Amino acid sequence: MKKYRISYAILFVACTVLLFAYKSKLTTVLFFFTLILPIISLLLALISKLAFKVSIIYRKTTAEKNEPIQATVKLSNRFIMPISPGRMLCRFPYKPKNNIEYLDILMTVPACSSVSIGFSAPIKLRGVYRTGVEKVYIYDFLKIFRFGKKINRFEEITVLPRKLTIQPLLPDSESESETVSPNNFALNKNTFVSVREYQPEDSIKHIHWKMSAKLDKLMVKQFERSTGGTAIILADMNGYFPFEEDNFEAADCVMEIMLALTGALIAENASCLDLWYSSGEKSCEYMTVTDEEEFSVLYDIMCKLPRQTEIFLPEDTARSFTDIPSDAGEVYFITSQLRTDFINKIGDIELFFNKKLKILLLESQMLSEQQNELIGSIPRLGQTELWKIDKDNIELSLNNAISQYSKR
Repeated sequence: MKKYRISYAILFVACTVLLFAYKSKLTTVLFFFTLILPIISLLLALISKLAFKVSIIYRKTTAEKNEPIQATVKLSNRFIMPISPGRMLCRFPYKPKNNIEYLDILMTVPACSSVSIGFSAPIKLRGVYRTGVEKVYIYDFLKIFRFGKKINRFEEITVLPRKLTIQPLLPDSESESETVSPNNFALNKNTFVSVREYQPEDSIKHIHWKMSAKLDKLMVKQFERSTGGTAIILADMNGYFPFEEDNFEAADCVMEIMLALTGALIAENASCLDLWYSSGEKSCEYMTVTDEEEFSVLYDIMCKLPRQTEIFLPEDTARSFTDIPSDAGEVYFITSQLRTDFINKIGDIELFFNKKLKILLLESQMLSEQQNELIGSIPRLGQTELWKIDKDNIELSLNNAISQYSKR
């Protein structure tokens, strides 16, 4: 734009010199034409600005991770002068990245016409992203004037956490007791209520061998799932890695595991208490989930939870919650990094007293010596299990861990 102004200034000076040097009708006409032309160009640009409209169409405002987010910007020019060039400042997905890019796009819109610009790219991380058009700039045909027009049409696009499918967490019990002691963890118990004749689809492990021998035919036990037990899930979404992208990816994985565990537990008539730190509220938050409706509320909260950029230690989150359900017997602690401080403080935190602790560790490709030492110390902590979860294949590794520990 600067070079066009310089060019016009040189032309105007040249016309002025010619006017005074020759004082002819031709130089006079040329001088006034050079003087009036920018005014005409200015007026036409102002009218073009008033006649220019922007509309945005979203295919949908929610998407799964790695699912393309599609938006179309329609630029309408209702004036007889084309808009060329113009600039549009906007925020849209442009390439497969972890965020929405700030774009500065050159545009051309013919006279009395409209053009559409489409955007489509996946987002790799969950969250709420602000997309839309901030401002457009329109130039006159001499390109010596520029007019900005604020659009400020934005829409929030929600990228959802992945929904993982995992196998049942609660193994069937072969206990024949008709009641479950309140001191035992009710989640891991089925109540034996009766026997019936064996059917081909029945599991062999449910055969009642004594009754089968007595009746001389195969009989199986029938169970009724006992309810009332509560599992506690503590999600550690702190960033322990040097790069922001790695931290955000790890936090997403921790959140997805928490949701997967919660969904699996309530599907088995169990109750689930989820604990996490909210960076938006600057406080520790919790929610008790007992059914699908409450799970949907939790999922919605997690979708819109701001990213945690400051460190708030999980032991502080655990200590902040003191109203522990009396029937709670298992704690699932999900983290991307084991810490010596946390391991040493487990025995001093009320949340972990007299409970089975399952530590779900997101494994990276390279583990430090300290991490390997801490992993080796887990078996010495009593009722504590370490589940190693591959962050690149969460679903498979989580199911493998469930199968491995359900056999113990």
